[in-house]
Amino acid sequence: MDDSTTTLRPRFGRFLTVLVGVIVVIALGALLISGDFAGLIRGGAALALLGFVTWMLFWTPRVSIGPAGVEFVNLIRTHRVTWPAIQRIDTKYALTLFTPQGKFVAWAAPAPGRLAASRAVKHEFQGLPESTYGAERRIGIGDLPSSDSGLAGFYVRRQWEQYREAGLLDRIDGTGVVTTWHWPTIAIFGALAVATAAGALL
Repeated sequence: MDDSTTTLRPRFGRFLTVLVGVIVVIALGALLISGDFAGLIRGGAALALLGFVTWMLFWTPRVSIGPAGVEFVNLIRTHRVTWPAIQRIDTKYALTLFTPQGKFVAWAAPAPGRLAASRAVKHEFQGLPESTYGAERRIGIGDLPSSDSGLAGFYVRRQWEQYREAGLLDRIDGTGVVTTWHWPTIAIFGALAVATAAGALL
């Protein structure tokens, strides 16, 4: 039984966030060096908003799989789903957990496009957790282990099946879902949006 915690993030997201961050810093630096303080006042908040939104979209989202359950860190909310609460796992559009409290989608684990699916090789369809396979031993595009949804789904399905087969689901504390809001993130986004709008009116 795996008692460690595995954390997965979008593969392209961190590179894109760093790239946009560098562009924002260079643009702000150019305005400062040129002495264009009027332009800095008008456009500084917009540049900061661009960098912050990119960070929200592509850096912060993650999926963590641990002994207590699965944690989805999305844009403005975090969902912590205990293993006993999971009824079904789906990856059609993104990694999605179905529970008695509703379904919860992982922003960090989107399903691949059809182009990526067309490049899949045969061995990717083998050795996956049993709950991955549907009728006639088929799997969906979102279950490909080379995709974000498929890799996250693999880890979640594997550990969920291990606990279920060992009869441990009834022994794990908690049977529900805990959702927390990212209030600091929401506040910063709101402040930058207001500042951006005010700068546009100057």
